[in-house]
Amino acid sequence: MDYVKLTATAKKIDVYLKGKQIKSSIKKSRYQTQINAVEVSYPGSIDALLKETKISGTVSDLTPTEEKSISGKYKAKLITIKSAVASCAAKEQFLIVNTFTEKGSLKTKDLAPDKLFLTDKKFKTLAEFDKAVYAGIKAVSVPNDVKDCIKTLYETIAANTTHRDNIPMNAAAKKAFKVVKQQDKQAIGKDFGEILSLRWYLTQNFAKGWTECYFSLESNAALVDYIIKVKIGNKIIPVDVSAKFEAGAAPSIGAIVDNIKTVYKTPTAEETKAIGVLQALALTGSGNTSTKILAAYKTLNLPVYKKLKTLVGKADFTIDDISSKIQKIASASKSPDKRMKMFDTEFKEIYDTLGKYPSDDSLKVVFSTPTYKKYYSLILAPMGYALVAYMNKTPIYQEILNNISREMKTEQVYLTFPGESLGFQKKLFSNSTFKFDYGSNAKDSDNTGIKFSMK
Repeated sequence: MDYVKLTATAKKIDVYLKGKQIKSSIKKSRYQTQINAVEVSYPGSIDALLKETKISGTVSDLTPTEEKSISGKYKAKLITIKSAVASCAAKEQFLIVNTFTEKGSLKTKDLAPDKLFLTDKKFKTLAEFDKAVYAGIKAVSVPNDVKDCIKTLYETIAANTTHRDNIPMNAAAKKAFKVVKQQDKQAIGKDFGEILSLRWYLTQNFAKGWTECYFSLESNAALVDYIIKVKIGNKIIPVDVSAKFEAGAAPSIGAIVDNIKTVYKTPTAEETKAIGVLQALALTGSGNTSTKILAAYKTLNLPVYKKLKTLVGKADFTIDDISSKIQKIASASKSPDKRMKMFDTEFKEIYDTLGKYPSDDSLKVVFSTPTYKKYYSLILAPMGYALVAYMNKTPIYQEILNNISREMKTEQVYLTFPGESLGFQKKLFSNSTFKFDYGSNAKDSDNTGIKFSMK
């Protein structure tokens, strides 16, 4: 993204919205001050805001990492202007965040299939599935407005007999959907969306000949949310499907790393090293994100790792050893400015080698007091971003993910709520291209793990 151009357009839109009596301002990113977005407090959707203010534009989702870099609390969107407005030309873009919120009533997974008692059953007919879903909706303990909404949304999908991706809501669903709070709509899309997704899938041409369907028994399954068995010739083929809402969260590396041995039985030396990095980043129970990043660097033995080893003064060092080194610097100085200056002198070569640096905001927060819980974040967060950049430009990592994905036949179905309809899009996991992502900061390098996004 060209943040300079995005900022210039955002500032013009901010002035324009204020002229339309819309509460608006320019919001700087918490972690990357070069990222600026239009911040509004609007009691409706972004689509509704554009319509009211006569801005002709398309609304696009961002990746979870991009969203987090703009606002850790509110959803951010990218707007592409379709026709000139507010001194902005067509095709100009800007970021926008809507901070208006009415606290939703739903908690995470309140509407997941297991809460509707659907995960302990296997279904062989649509009628059987519909009966179980309606019973689950009746039994689930959620507010009536939410219950009415999910029931009418399901009725919309269940009544559909067409082979299409966009299903208009029925009159009852339109009415019920408007009443539900925005936060609860997100929860409905993410959790109940798995159920809507499966019901839609079963009526499409690619599910013709299905014999059985069921939800994954594992809550928060790595990739698979439901399985559909389809009869092709004399064979019954299981189809694994991952249900996503909007852009969907990027899957963890651990979601696919178990398949490495299946694909790479006799890897080359180069493949072995790259596989070691992926396994280090995916290894469960091996510590926090920072520990995994350091393990990846140890596997690669890159120049910066060697320099850091010398600086810390231990052959086999940990993130706690890095923190101890920084703590000595902080304890030796009485003012934040002196701590930052001594730290910069000591670690400048590390940052220069990485080509990545902590923000001034992070440094000020960390060194504002003589002690800090995660001093190592000042080093491991830039290392994380440098590692992601390294993997994204090194072809072997893309090749490994592509080869594994071709082995995995998992499909993805994306659900959105465009206007007054339900939109579905099916993609094959193996047709994706990959990009590694990391979204933490130098105040807390463990805030998120290193993941990959699929395009």
